[in-house]
Amino acid sequence: MAKKSDVPRTVQFWRLVDARDGALVEEVNWDAVMRHLYGHRHTFVIDGREHAGTVVPLKIADAWADALAVDDVPDGVPRENEELTHGVVVAAGKDYVPNQENVASGSQKPMGLDGDNWSPVDNLFVWHLPFGNMIGVLAESTSSSKAAKYADWLTRATRSLYENDPEFSWAARPVIDKARANLIKKANGLRSFVYAGEVGGAVNEATGAKAVFIGPNRKQPTALRIEIKASLVRGKSAPHDDEQVLLDWFNSTFGSLEGDVSKAQVALPASDDTPASEVDLLHHRLTRKVRVPLALGTTRAFTAMSAVGAIVDAFDTDRAELLKLRFNTD
Repeated sequence: MAKKSDVPRTVQFWRLVDARDGALVEEVNWDAVMRHLYGHRHTFVIDGREHAGTVVPLKIADAWADALAVDDVPDGVPRENEELTHGVVVAAGKDYVPNQENVASGSQKPMGLDGDNWSPVDNLFVWHLPFGNMIGVLAESTSSSKAAKYADWLTRATRSLYENDPEFSWAARPVIDKARANLIKKANGLRSFVYAGEVGGAVNEATGAKAVFIGPNRKQPTALRIEIKASLVRGKSAPHDDEQVLLDWFNSTFGSLEGDVSKAQVALPASDDTPASEVDLLHHRLTRKVRVPLALGTTRAFTAMSAVGAIVDAFDTDRAELLKLRFNTD
C-alpha cells in the first residue's frame, strides 16, 4: 500500500452569531481571546461526549502576511504579534483505538496508546478569521465534532468574558454567498457532483431521485433516500468532454432541485478567471478543498500545524470573497 504524504479535506467557513436570535455580534478581537485561552486545556462534556480544546500558536508564513493583514479592513484590529496566529484543536473522545495492518502478511493489531493518561480522539481544527466573527474549520474525520459543537465549547470556554450577559451563547451559521451559486450557470462543465433526495408515496418526491429510480415494472416505494455520486475517472476521462457530460446530466436531471432534496453539491473545474470551486447548491456555503500534509514516518497523522495551516491557505484563496461577506448574512 503506497504511503500518502497528504490527504484531501474540505475547509468550511462559518460565522459565529448570537445563539438566541441568530443576530450578528459586534466583532470580537479573537487574537486577544485566543491569547487569553492559550496555555490551558479547556474541557467540557457536550451532549455526553468530552470535548477538550487547546489553543496552538502558528508562525505566519510569508505567503500569508498580506492576507492576514487588516489594512484594507475598516476598523480592523491587527494582531498583537504580527508573526503569530492561533488555531484551536478540539479533541473529542472516541470509544475505540483503530487497528493497524502489516501490509505484507495482513496481520492486524491495535494502535498503541502511550499509557493510562492517553485516550483516542477525533480532532476538529478551527481558525478565527481576522474579521467578521468568521471561522474556518477542518475535520480530521467524519466522526470529528462539528462547527456547532465548537460554538458550544467556545461559549463555555469564554463564559467569564460575558458575565454582564449570562444568557449569551455562540452559535455557528454557514457563511453563505448566493453569488457563488451563479457559477454553475456559466460553468462549462463539472468535475463531480453529489445529489441526494427522497422518493416514494409518503414523501415529497425529489424529481431527480425519481427520474433515476422509477423504471419499468419497478414497485413504487413508500419512502427511500437516493444518493448519487458522479465524478471523472482519474487518468481515463476526457476532462473537457466528460465535464460537459456531467454538467448536462446534472442540469437536466437534478438541476431544478424540486422536492425533498437533502444534498446537492458540485465541483467546478478552474476557468480563466476563477479557481476550482465547490458549491453547495442548497446553502451556497463557502468551502474550499485542501490537501493536508501528514506527519511521515511511523505516525502518518494529522498535525495541528498542517491542519490549521491548510485552513489559512484556504482563507488566503477566498479572502476577497469572505471580506465582501463580512457583514452580509443574506
